[in-house]
Formats: sequence, C-alpha cells, structure tokens
Amino acid sequence: MLVELYVKNLAVIEELRLKPGEGLTVLSGDEGAGKSLLVDALGLLVGGRASTSLIRTGATSTLVEGTFWTEKNDAPLGVILEEAGIEPEDDGTLIITRDVQEQGRSVARVNGRVVAISLLRKLGQRLMDIHTQMEQLSLFSVQHQLDLLDSFGGLLELRGKLENKVAELRGKARSLDMAAGESMRRQREFLEYQITELDRANVHAGEDEDLRQERLLLQRAQELKEGCSTAYNMLYASDHAAADVTHQAVKILKRLVSIDPALQPHLESLETSAASLEETARDLNNYANTVESGSDRLEEVEDRLELLRSLKGKYGPTLEDVIQFTVRAKNELQNLLSQNESREQLEEQLEGLKMETGALAEKLSRARQKTARGLTETVNQELAELGMPWAKFDIDLKREEAPDGLPAYQGTYAFDHYGIDHIQFVGSTNPGEPLKLLAEIASGGETSRFMLALKSALRKADSIPTLIFDEIDSGIAGRNAETMGRKLSALADGRQVLCITHLPQVACFGNNHYRVTKDVSSGRAVTSIKSLDGRERVEELAAMLGSKGNKPMFESARELLSKANKAG
Repeated sequence: MLVELYVKNLAVIEELRLKPGEGLTVLSGDEGAGKSLLVDALGLLVGGRASTSLIRTGATSTLVEGTFWTEKNDAPLGVILEEAGIEPEDDGTLIITRDVQEQGRSVARVNGRVVAISLLRKLGQRLMDIHTQMEQLSLFSVQHQLDLLDSFGGLLELRGKLENKVAELRGKARSLDMAAGESMRRQREFLEYQITELDRANVHAGEDEDLRQERLLLQRAQELKEGCSTAYNMLYASDHAAADVTHQAVKILKRLVSIDPALQPHLESLETSAASLEETARDLNNYANTVESGSDRLEEVEDRLELLRSLKGKYGPTLEDVIQFTVRAKNELQNLLSQNESREQLEEQLEGLKMETGALAEKLSRARQKTARGLTETVNQELAELGMPWAKFDIDLKREEAPDGLPAYQGTYAFDHYGIDHIQFVGSTNPGEPLKLLAEIASGGETSRFMLALKSALRKADSIPTLIFDEIDSGIAGRNAETMGRKLSALADGRQVLCITHLPQVACFGNNHYRVTKDVSSGRAVTSIKSLDGRERVEELAAMLGSKGNKPMFESARELLSKANKAG
C-alpha cells in the first residue's frame, strides 16, 4: 500500500506530499491543475521512462519518493528484494526514490541503496497497477486477455505445468531431429554456442553471493571510509589519542619499575598494548585509504550480477545449476559426436510425451471454457450495473486443427506453451448488434466501463494492493457516474484505490478526498494539494457540479455525499 508520495520540482509541482490512506482516495481539480502529474510521478517509481522535460524550470533535478507498506507474507515480492540484496524495514516499509537530473541521468534507490531501473519495474508489478486512457489499450491485447482469464479461474498453476510439459516435448522433438544430419548439426552448433557463452562467463560457485556482498560494501563505502578514519584519529592521530595516552602511561611505569620491580609485568603489558594500538590504527588508516567508492566499480558489479541473473534464467535457478549445465552440455556435445540414440526409441518416447501433453492441454482448455462462462456472466452483470444493460460481453475460445499438433478432443490441434486455445474478448454495445472485438466496438467511455467491469470481476484474483485510475470515468455522465463511483468504492474494499476524477458522483464515494489546484506565485505556476473534509469537501463537490457559491448546488453536493456515506 502507498503510504506517502513526495514530489519535488516536477513540472508545475514545486513540492507536494500526498498521503492517500486506505480505501478509495479521489483527486479532483480543474483541467491542467497537475492531477495527472501525480500519476506520472508514480510511473517513475515503477520504472517509467524519465524525461528531462519533467524537470521544473529553474531546477536541476526532479525527485519522487514513494513510501510503501508491504505484507511480510508477499513471497514474490520477497524473492525480488532478496535477489537484489534489499530488506524492507521491520514494519514492512519500503522506500523507493527516483532522481531525474538535468543531464539526463536517472538514479533509482530502494531503501537508500542505488538499484537498476529494471528492479523498479519488477517491484512495480507487485506494488501498483496504473490505469490511464492509454493503459486501457492493454484490454485489447490477446495475451493480456488470456492472463486475465487464467487468473480469474485460478489456472496459472495448471498453465505452468503445461508450459513445462511443452518445453519437455520440444526438447525431445529436438533430440529426435538430431537423428537427421542437418538437425544434428544445428543441435551441435547450439550446444557449442551455449558452451562458448558459459566458458566466456567463467562462472564460479557462490560468485553471486560474493558480488552481492561487494555491492553492499560499495553502496556503503563512504560510511566505511569515514568510520575507519574516525577510529584512526581517535587511536593515533588526534589530540589525546589512545596510543599517545598509552605511551605516557608506559613512561610513568618505567620510572616506577625502578622503585618496585613488581610493576614490570604491567609495564610489559602496556608496551604490548601500545604497539597493538599503533598497528591497529595503521591498519584502519590503510583500509580507509583503500576503500573503493567509485560508481564505475558498482556499475561493473551490477552488470556482472545482471549477467549471472541472465545465465541463471537460462540454465538454472542457481550458479551451481549453471555450472552443472555446462558439464552436461559438454557431455551431450561429446555424445553427439560419438553416438546417436535410436530413432525408433525416440519416436516412441515422443509419442508418449505428446499424449501426456495433449491430455494436460485438454484439461486446461476445458477448465478455461468453464472459467470463461463464469467470467462472462460476472462481467455482464457488472456492465449492467454500470449503466450498460444492453451491452454484451463474451469470451471466444477457439482451436485450430493441425496434423502435427497435440492430440485432444479426438483431434490434433496447434499449440504453444500456453495451450491449444486462442482467445478473444468480444462484445456489443447496442441491442441487435453482432459480437465484435472490443477494439472495434468500444468508445472511450465504454472502454472505461469494460475495464472497470473486468477489474471488479477479477478483484478477488488480483493480489496487487494499489490500483490507480487516471480519469477512468472519461465519457461517463449522469446516473452511470454514480454507479461507477459505487463500483470503485467496492473495488477499494480491502485494498487501496486512487482515482483522478472530474465527476462529483464518483468523488463523493471517496474515503479520502484531495483537491489539486494550480496558482501563480511570483510569476510562476505552482501546483498544490489539500485534503478536504467537512464543508470544504461539500464546496468542492458543488464546484464539480457547476457552481461553488450556488446554494442549491451546495445542497445537491451535500445530498450526494450523504447518499454515498449511507451506501458505504
């Protein structure tokens, strides 16, 4: 959940803090006030493109900082942070900052540590889901539609099993192709390429752990250097240093030993301590002088870790697996050069694997059909409640016969690692019209309602804690706006939703309401934000209705708010 957003020197925003809170937070204000700049700021926190055009005129950089509270049981997020060597605070706090500088350089930090922008993108997939008018185009993506369907039906685990089986099947098919000279040559060349890549990388077991430790030292280099220098001064170089004081004590004891020889052991102990203090001080000084704090080495370490992550993604989850893969690849290459597996045996194994994969693909396909019926019914109900009772939504699942495909449904069908189904979200927005692709029939406002209907239907399957909608109510008016407000309020039950809106019928449902304004100060435009409550909120709703000072409008606004509170 987003706890606080801090923005400095972003376009017309000089300095601004937003604390959205739980539930539905609405942001209202005039056109051009800077509301969408807050969405741009959030986009920077999740790895969005940084442009110097965002930097406020007269400033040298733009700073965006987001404070998030994370669930400790969020395993996928934990894996991402662990791989990056980052731990959240004890209370689950995660602080992400993005500093965009006028030279075009962009620096990202997570809990104070410099990280790659790619890490922000990974974290963003677990922290926030941002929907703008452009983002709604993802609704028309076939891959996104399949992901939504499988997520709604809880089929991602089954799909993962199929992906593994298809990979195994294709691997076995490649082995069969090796029986032919050309296929064997291609396989040999591929193995040689893999072995060359791995030998060039020269991976060592435990190297990634060592690099992560080195990265930590580089990120904290200044702290180490300053600490050791301070300790050196205290021991040796400053007035009343420990070494000087010890030497003075030695001189005193030398004089006293002549009086009482029994003090000789204490004198020897102090002389040893003095020598040890000097040696320790010198060692600390040498360490401080050799601590490497340059960004070049940090970049080298990051690049090496990225290479190792890439190799682990290709050849195994750990470096030990990568090393073992190298050994296996070399053995396999040697076997290719010395012997061929029987074609008949391979064909028999391939046929058996095809049957297993086909059975799994059919199981997934049947589950998708059942899931599609449930999702279709739910979305149509949501559309009706959003003021589109005449609209119809459907999911078209088709299969394409192919002689070399997977055996299923008493036939053979073309397939990929997602199965044998081809998906299309279709619909119609007017009575009597045939079903067409959503991209062909939906206007901007209708697309907004289709998106919200899907999000409402999928809210239980969607684990992302924070949703951001930038004018999702575009093209909506009247009673439909009130219904959309109710839907957004329901969507915010148990999660955080931020919504930029121009509609009072939507804004009245907010658990929190902020007004964004743009004023002129010293000849410069400055955007500010204010939390509204009580009379101020009613006045803002009245202004959104059309007149702030009009008493009937004020009463209408009060009635809107009262009605929304009762509904909540």
